[in-house]
Amino acid sequence: MHTILTVIKKELRDTLRDKKTLFSAIILPAIAIPLLLFGVTTMQKNLIEKENTKDLKIVLINAPETIQEELKDDHFILLDNIELSNAKDSVKEEIFDAVLEFDSNFKTQIDSLQSGKVNMYYKSTNIMVQSRLNKKLDAYKTRILDQRIQQLQISPEVVKPLVIKDVNIASAKEQIGQVVGGFIPYIFIMLCFMGCMYPALDLITGEKERGTIETLLTVPASRFHILFGKTITIALIGIIAAVVAITGMVVGLNFIGGIPATFMEVISSMVSPKFIIMLMAMLIPLSFFFAGVLSAIVVRTSSFKEAQSYVTPMSFVVIVPAIMAMMPGMELTWQTAFIPILNIALATKDIVAGTIDMMQYGAILLSLITFAVLAIYASFKEFSKEGNVLK
Repeated sequence: MHTILTVIKKELRDTLRDKKTLFSAIILPAIAIPLLLFGVTTMQKNLIEKENTKDLKIVLINAPETIQEELKDDHFILLDNIELSNAKDSVKEEIFDAVLEFDSNFKTQIDSLQSGKVNMYYKSTNIMVQSRLNKKLDAYKTRILDQRIQQLQISPEVVKPLVIKDVNIASAKEQIGQVVGGFIPYIFIMLCFMGCMYPALDLITGEKERGTIETLLTVPASRFHILFGKTITIALIGIIAAVVAITGMVVGLNFIGGIPATFMEVISSMVSPKFIIMLMAMLIPLSFFFAGVLSAIVVRTSSFKEAQSYVTPMSFVVIVPAIMAMMPGMELTWQTAFIPILNIALATKDIVAGTIDMMQYGAILLSLITFAVLAIYASFKEFSKEGNVLK
């Protein structure tokens, strides 16, 4: 044990001297989440405000005066006397925002209590155009309906046979937790992986390039002790990255304004002692899993550049399961509980929502520990080969 601790102290000292590792493991996680929260909140607020106040150029074809009156708005520029084909082309080229083509008999249809036909041409890539136009047309539709009800002298209930009231029994915490809980672990997992990646490259391939690995092997310590010390150091940096990320989220929540109250309440619950303990209990074995896998890969390489070419594609392998957790219908089951990375993301969603099954959570911890042990064993087997270490 004393030998392993000596190796850990030596590797930590060397690792923390490396600027790339310091940036990836400490600085980046500390600023990533606060910047993300601030950026997303500010961007969303500015985008919605911009789209709601943007002047829309609307081409009207065969529009009756009543429609023109309804569409009068400080932020609507109404255009007419333009052929449909030219107007549609202009919408494609984003010269105009939309075209409303009314049936040539639209006024007659409305006056005779029939349905007036309208074609709306727009680009779905232009956010809020359809929503803003539908809001105006719905107001016009409601006014016409009220006039018809009065004209026919019928009760409003006649044209409303059903009154449906949606009652979502899922709490706000559950609703937002299912969304936020899938996104937040994605960030933690990626930062944890990046925190492990750079020290793995430096402590193994870096030492081989610098020629110091041979000197290290001459000390009175077994290869297992040396490798295990390096693995613990790599995992520790990954864990530090996760801890710093959580700290950054707490600081960000306290200083960033403009976050919706309900959203803020759910996010705040995520930094409770229970959430942090349960999340870290999963991230610790995950860090050792990353450390073992990365060590097994980079020990086979002879240069830093070669090691990067092998390790970089691994980030995509890490990203895919984390993204899958955000897919609709993807839930934590006894099958997904044993899939590394995916199980953490799904479990985090349920922890945030307050619906976690503790039996499944226990299975997740057991599977992560098992995968971590297997990864460390694989790295030891590779580290034991002379051709890998001394080439």
